[in-house]
Amino acid sequence: MSDPQQFPPAPGAPSAPAPPTPAPPYRTAQTGYPGAPAARDSGDLARAAFALAIVSVALSLLSTVLFRFVIIRLSYDMHLGASAIGMYNIVGEVVLFLAYGVTLILGILGARSSRTLQAGIAIGVGGAGVVGIAFAVLSSLIASAI
Repeated sequence: MSDPQQFPPAPGAPSAPAPPTPAPPYRTAQTGYPGAPAARDSGDLARAAFALAIVSVALSLLSTVLFRFVIIRLSYDMHLGASAIGMYNIVGEVVLFLAYGVTLILGILGARSSRTLQAGIAIGVGGAGVVGIAFAVLSSLIASAI
């Protein structure tokens, strides 16, 4: 009889807490074990952010190259050229700002997964793009006001 003898608790004494139940070997929404039906995998978000970062950089390069051709082509007609170049610049900046912003947001959301390198690259590209476009727009507004 090596087991210690257990006596019933005294009347009015608090009862001992129940031992914790072991976690189930399968994933549930609350436990985080493998096999849970996740609504959105953050690894997918990191991959999407990384792909959008590549697309955003490609759009930026294409916009820069096309802008040079637009300036050369439209420089012959001064009245139409100035308004067309300005409109091209505004539309391009807005599209790139939105692409970089979505890249940044998806990168931040995807950083919670195991694909932190892809998410980190997306955060860096998106953040640099947003800050760069914001400064470009701000500097052109200041330059036009002077």
